[in-house]
Amino acid sequence: MKRWLRNLTTVCFLALFACFAAAPMGVSAYGLTQSNPAANSITVSWEAESDALAYHVYAGEDYATAPLVQDLPASSTSVTITGLKPGTEYYVSVKYDETSYSGGINTWSVGSDNFRTTPAKVANVHETEWYYFLKSFTVEWNTQTGADGYEYKITQGNGKKLVTKTEKSRYTHRLSYSKKVSNSMIYVVQVRSYAKICGKKYYGKWSNKCYCFTQPRIQYARVLGNKLAVKWGRVAGATGYEIYVSTKPKKGYKKVKTVGKNASSAIITKLKGKGFSSRQSYYVYVLTVKKVGKHKNTSGRVYYWNTKSSTDSLF
Repeated sequence: MKRWLRNLTTVCFLALFACFAAAPMGVSAYGLTQSNPAANSITVSWEAESDALAYHVYAGEDYATAPLVQDLPASSTSVTITGLKPGTEYYVSVKYDETSYSGGINTWSVGSDNFRTTPAKVANVHETEWYYFLKSFTVEWNTQTGADGYEYKITQGNGKKLVTKTEKSRYTHRLSYSKKVSNSMIYVVQVRSYAKICGKKYYGKWSNKCYCFTQPRIQYARVLGNKLAVKWGRVAGATGYEIYVSTKPKKGYKKVKTVGKNASSAIITKLKGKGFSSRQSYYVYVLTVKKVGKHKNTSGRVYYWNTKSSTDSLF
């Protein structure tokens, strides 16, 4: 009985060993390496898999939904993925097929990682706030997923350089400046992104110039008859002004008039097709406009005025 049990144990062990020996074993990923960084493409390479039948390349901005972008023959050890956006981080994954022990096809991973195109020109640099009494202003821009950070420079409208500074975060999308700011001065801000890729630091082009200046101070805003009269102080260097009105202090503003650079007052006849009533409170703000070529720059929207109280308030 003992001999039979010993023999049975030996047979089971050999059978179990055979099962493990016959099972397909995964090959550890050799990983991917980026080379030759470019604005619109990513090139990655890998070590050849000896049993590979074909390779499959996946790439996208979201790793969870990265689509198949290319199938490659078994002899491939690199790929260049084209048609990409500058200044963007992409998830890249390479897989390969090999014949399984049962005659089917197993798919294994060569490797995957996040890779970046070289920086793009920063877009949508614009003033968002100018605090008249604090003498400070804020600028924002569109971030780039492939950036390591941003560099900005500020000059006065007369060309005098004030500051050049680097923000070492890809998530930075705004700057606030308050050093000796004058409410009568125009400031010019430019931003560029940078990224360190394959051991080298790359810079994008400087953004278009953002002209920063104060929101006009309203001297009065009141209803006269069925019309609204608004007067403000002019801003040197402006090319025009835009007037906005609402019946609520925090929302619902409509642009009701645009005037030229020499204007310092306006008469508004209608809001949403209706005349004005002295029984109603209206809320008003004015933006400074400066056009440079085809590009329009506007001041930040920080203060509004109430026709009933003739005072200013922060948004």
